[in-house]
Amino acid sequence: MGAGWTTRFWQAWLAFAVAAAAQPAHGAARSLTLDDVFDLTRIDRALLSPDGETVAVVVQRPARPGEAYGRTYYELDPGRGDVWLISRRTGERRNLTQGAAATAGYWCPAWSPDGSRLAMLSTRPEGGEPRGGDNVRLYVWTRATGALTRMSDAALMTQTMGGTPMHRVDLRGGADGSTIAHRCSDEENAPFAWLDDSRLLAVMLPPGGVSGFIDASSRPTRHAGEAARALREGTGPTVTAVGSGAEQVPRDERANLALLRAIDVSTGAVATIAAVPTYPFRAELTLSIAPGGRRIAILATTGALPPARAPDSRNRIDSWTVEKRLGFVDLLPGAPIRWPAAPPGMRYPLDLYGWSPDGRAIALRARAGQEEAATPLFVASARDMSIVRVGPEGLSVGGATAGSWFPAERPVFWLDDRRLLARAPGAGEAARADWWLLALDGEAVNLTAALAEPPAELRRARGGGFVAVAGERLLALDAAGRRLAPLPSASLPAATAIAWPIDPGREAPAILVAAPLPDGGRRLDEIPLPGPAAAPRGFTLPRDAQLLDMDAARGIALWREPTPRGLFLRESSLAGGGTRDLLSLNAHLAAIDWGSTMLIDYAGEDGQPLKGAVILPPGYREGRLYPTIVWVYPGYRVRDLNGYFLDPYMAGFYNLRLYAARGYVVLIPSMPRAENGEFLAGLSKGVLPAVDRLVALGIADPGRVGLLGQSFGGYAVYGLVAQSNRFRAGVAMAGITEFTSFYTQFAGSARGYPGIEHEKSWNWALVEAGPLRLGVPPYRDHALYWRNSPLALVDRVETPLLLIHGEHDERAPMAQAESFFYSLYRQGKTARLLRYWGENHGLSQSPANIRDIFEETVRWFDRYLGVGAASP
Repeated sequence: MGAGWTTRFWQAWLAFAVAAAAQPAHGAARSLTLDDVFDLTRIDRALLSPDGETVAVVVQRPARPGEAYGRTYYELDPGRGDVWLISRRTGERRNLTQGAAATAGYWCPAWSPDGSRLAMLSTRPEGGEPRGGDNVRLYVWTRATGALTRMSDAALMTQTMGGTPMHRVDLRGGADGSTIAHRCSDEENAPFAWLDDSRLLAVMLPPGGVSGFIDASSRPTRHAGEAARALREGTGPTVTAVGSGAEQVPRDERANLALLRAIDVSTGAVATIAAVPTYPFRAELTLSIAPGGRRIAILATTGALPPARAPDSRNRIDSWTVEKRLGFVDLLPGAPIRWPAAPPGMRYPLDLYGWSPDGRAIALRARAGQEEAATPLFVASARDMSIVRVGPEGLSVGGATAGSWFPAERPVFWLDDRRLLARAPGAGEAARADWWLLALDGEAVNLTAALAEPPAELRRARGGGFVAVAGERLLALDAAGRRLAPLPSASLPAATAIAWPIDPGREAPAILVAAPLPDGGRRLDEIPLPGPAAAPRGFTLPRDAQLLDMDAARGIALWREPTPRGLFLRESSLAGGGTRDLLSLNAHLAAIDWGSTMLIDYAGEDGQPLKGAVILPPGYREGRLYPTIVWVYPGYRVRDLNGYFLDPYMAGFYNLRLYAARGYVVLIPSMPRAENGEFLAGLSKGVLPAVDRLVALGIADPGRVGLLGQSFGGYAVYGLVAQSNRFRAGVAMAGITEFTSFYTQFAGSARGYPGIEHEKSWNWALVEAGPLRLGVPPYRDHALYWRNSPLALVDRVETPLLLIHGEHDERAPMAQAESFFYSLYRQGKTARLLRYWGENHGLSQSPANIRDIFEETVRWFDRYLGVGAASP
């Protein structure tokens, strides 16, 4: 998986790391193995039933033989999920879905408002469908009968997992009044929502459609099979066409549609409301159900914009690179979609915000031109299709972030049917963002002008008020006084932030605020709304724990915590602070000797003070010089021992504890990002001094140091061995070697999408405005691109190099590794190239491939670094 560029997906699923410096459990007798990693069971989601009696938990089965693989990164695969029910009263635990027998996955549970039913997604095969399933469909469990029933044979519009998402849905509202996307997990939004106790709204695909979760990885091989059949038959061309400029291929409006369907779960009746145009690659299809459930506002992504030059902060957000269209549809079978005409200044809608309380109008922001940075606020009426701009000239709401990736960063709220609250950033990167009161009649008041530090977030309190945290004070909206004013309460601890609720627009009877503790944990305290109580209630959340759900009315919080002895689902009572275990998993970890970790301080080549993290192998002995593997990733900075790459729960061969278990010291240096466009030349600044420091400490054997990296880290391996002979061996996984071809690459998962196959790749933005920040396309400065490409220095490489790449790598085409290998081959230099057919950028679709990559990597280092052997 592309660490860094795909870090947000890894962090969402792997944030529950065990304590990085944990000591082995009493009696531990063995080192970590890859089988231990494959045997990890994960908790994806846990949610309380409406009556607070039952917890629905998604538990991902271990990656063992007999499961279905090859559809996504194995550790993110919901196709191994099961829904468990846990009684809070009796402690009874029950695997409701039992998916292993049919290799089926069940995930994304959602309780009906009355708690009598549980809707979920599943790959369960029925009839003649293949083992493991061929699509994702909607199922409902009924408490009264115990039946688990498929609601339709149609595929749901689920998104891909990891990498650049496809088929993303942002469905809000319904019976629970949510104002942000319903979630399956931190990685995926739900394509369905409850309308009431017996009706669901679902986003489905037309006949023949394949859910994105399954389609993304299978599409290239499926399309290749279709082409092979066509060639054999010889009756039709196998061509697909894309065009540019005057030759742009017209969009096929029928090729990409989403079907909005209402399902009566008590009768099984399914009614199609409307067919909505979609665009599969970037941003999302946003659907917001109005209060009262009578209509839906639609912000449909209809296509990609030509990659124009735009400010860096916006080139990295998908929503800024697509065209969207605003529409409304009544929640009635066969209802027409009404598309209001956009006024001047609203040419490019960007974000859909909430409905007015009366459900008659919706707020959104848009920009006038593709290269415009300003995004004024607009209000669109669902009754007469009129659209008006709100706020004074020059006021821009929101910031660079956009879409459902950022649920807490909501900058617009309705105060009542005629007034809104909006967060408007000033000009310049360092400018502050104030909150404004904006009325439809033109009134505009800065509510936070008198505050030294405006709050970044608001939360809606019960009764229509709003609260916020700024600095060490709790603020409340004083609408009459037209200000956000501090509440008369004790000061909050430094660095306090709002931890719950996640949905900022739903009325909440209380909020949880989190304050950091010296040990890395957090103290969570409940603050009843609209004002604090005399005796706050709360509990302590350990450093690596993650809050999953909360019932403020009952004072219950659910959270998961990894420890060296296993993974736990825990419940805390806010009233008494007591905590109990609801579920414990991964007991096999108690037998692992984790070794130990340490921080080192050192100075970079430019004198900058830096830190590095070190994993010492089990049984480490002071005074002995160890072979050392340096894990590199440009831009990563080590600050403490809680870092991402130190996570012992990391998946597959990315788990650096596995290399320590084989007898290696693992060094993770800080690699500050070069800001001058000379990325390649700056790679060594944080790496070589860290190696020198580890040698000086008497830990690393200077003659047995190797390099390992993946994705951007693979690029770093190529770049470092091309500029230094310090390393005795290197392993580069899924790395980039030449940026011009990287910039122009097509994405394999876009194969077979008529006329738009060239539009999915996001590499151009990563190079121009992302990690490299080269700022221009290659045809504007070819020398700059070549100067930052390791291939330009391949003649200097002397380090034995293992190159590993996947056939369907969308971040870096396999030709990147092939060209570097062939250049070494042409010179007669030592190298080995492994090409994994069918694999993607993460190289982790198949446990067999993961096992092979790990063993090949360890064998390479054993051969050239020699665990147990002396330095040459």
